[in-house]
Amino acid sequence: MGARNLEGARARLASLERRIERQQAAIAQQHERLDAMAGDLARVQTALQETQYQLGASQQRLADATARYEASRDLLQDVTRTAYEQGPLAQVEALLGATSLTDLVARYQYLNSIQFANAEVADGVADEAAGLSAATRELDTLASRQIGQSVQLQSHQAALRDALLDQQRQLARLNAQRRKAAQLVQRLSLRVDPAITGAGKTFGNWAALLLSELGAPKCRDNLTVLVAWQVAEGTAAAYNPLATTHYMPGSTAFNSVGVRNFPSVEVGLQATVETLRLPVPSYGYEAILDNLEQCAPAKTTATAINASSWCRGGASGLYVLNVLPLVQADYAAFSSR
Repeated sequence: MGARNLEGARARLASLERRIERQQAAIAQQHERLDAMAGDLARVQTALQETQYQLGASQQRLADATARYEASRDLLQDVTRTAYEQGPLAQVEALLGATSLTDLVARYQYLNSIQFANAEVADGVADEAAGLSAATRELDTLASRQIGQSVQLQSHQAALRDALLDQQRQLARLNAQRRKAAQLVQRLSLRVDPAITGAGKTFGNWAALLLSELGAPKCRDNLTVLVAWQVAEGTAAAYNPLATTHYMPGSTAFNSVGVRNFPSVEVGLQATVETLRLPVPSYGYEAILDNLEQCAPAKTTATAINASSWCRGGASGLYVLNVLPLVQADYAAFSSR
């Protein structure tokens, strides 16, 4: 390579390195925004779940109030029917039929108790009707709240989906820049820096490669949950889409918490497999591996990932779980990054 060409290649590489650094910073900022959005989504989901619980309890209260009202109404109808059948003079005839003063007093007290009981039945019907009306209003209020929260949840999910797809595009641009940098590094016979040259695979391809390394089936549920896991991480670490901190020869530090850049896809896969197979039961990785081996439903595996030590408490406690429905709805868009 001539001196002029060599100088030009070095200048292009330096320019690419600056662009890669800016792109990595932009991705980091986007990830912070995504974390905040995940927190908002989690709060809306929690509120909706609480409303749904209250709605179920309100529906039961309404059913109970309806049953009590109908029972009271039926009793009042029986009382009214009996009074009608006996006629308006029945009570007078009962009093006139007394054979003594004592009998008269007893009949009067009996008739008075019947009137009191009938009044209680009527009051009971009125009370149950009021309770039924209150239960109906409560149910209507909760149903309206549920509709509003459902609309809000859909809005948050749509915003999160758009932001995640934007993150995908940023990662794709970063990989394109890294591939160009790798070509220049090779031409210049320079030392390879994974942070600059580590372009990696698409999320779908990397998921398939990891399943092969683990000896797990490449079923749709497994591929989907692994793509969702990569999307949830959204890391720019080289050949390390799940952001493991496992040290491997030739790796370099990606960030201050210990996430590594790896020198190749093969090394990155090996590091991820070794991390998942760490013999520490408290980490919870065995459940992840078991689910992948059994091709469990994607949500089951995502729940195991969320419960593990990989990123416990991330995304406001919905790590991977909040991303999974979006990936399931548009697997092609997320897997092809």
